[in-house]
Amino acid sequence: MWRASPLALAVVVFVTASGARADDAPRGKKKPPAAEPARAPREVLTQQFGDEAAAIESALGTVTEKLAAADTARTRRLAAAYRILQLPVGEGEDAMATARRRAAARLLIDRDLAERTLLAVEANQLRTAAKRTADDAKRASEIVLPESIGRPVKGTIARRFGTFVHERSKATLSRRGLDFEVAARAEVVAVADGQVRYAGPIRGLETGVVVDHGTYFTVIGKLAESVVPVGTRVVRGDRLGRAQRGRVYFEVRVKLGPGGLPIDPEPLFSR
Repeated sequence: MWRASPLALAVVVFVTASGARADDAPRGKKKPPAAEPARAPREVLTQQFGDEAAAIESALGTVTEKLAAADTARTRRLAAAYRILQLPVGEGEDAMATARRRAAARLLIDRDLAERTLLAVEANQLRTAAKRTADDAKRASEIVLPESIGRPVKGTIARRFGTFVHERSKATLSRRGLDFEVAARAEVVAVADGQVRYAGPIRGLETGVVVDHGTYFTVIGKLAESVVPVGTRVVRGDRLGRAQRGRVYFEVRVKLGPGGLPIDPEPLFSR
């Protein structure tokens, strides 16, 4: 029995965690936002890895400072706790009081050790992430990126790839793909040759399909149903399903990192 690869499943999880929902802002007959100048996918990947490396370096610096401060404070507390543990039973102090005093000292030692361990684990995780990011950045300069793909559905682009300000909360969010405004029940097709790696529910995107194209995945969501089973080989233009309502979500993820790295699909569409 064929099973979806861990990377394909990671894409599904990562999409729902980072992609904005198609209906996260009030709908209305608004003109699609003006497109920013299209950038080459490799340029976008380079910037994303640079931003990620900078964020990891900053976080690692903060954790390292906290770890050094924790070690300094722990040294003082260990000395104080040791003195408490070595104190003789005080005059008029019963055995229970002595036991409580010593238990409090041991609790302080254990708490400091637990806090230091958490910081050390976090620092190691950040160092691992920094190495992975550096390795992926190197691979990004060599990986074959798509040059041209078809459109997944007939319609206009309602929401574009990149950062945007949420209308109600005014928070700056990041959209990892495109939202197409389409006719109800519009046919959705494969944008390039590939193999279906996942078909089914995707949290926040209703029913979706993940297609493996070799060095990248495409993710299509907001479908009424999927008509292709997992493992099916598809060619560009093959039907994958139909739109649930008036929106279809589309995403391209290059096979870099745990769940793939999103790139702007719009510059890849065949003219």
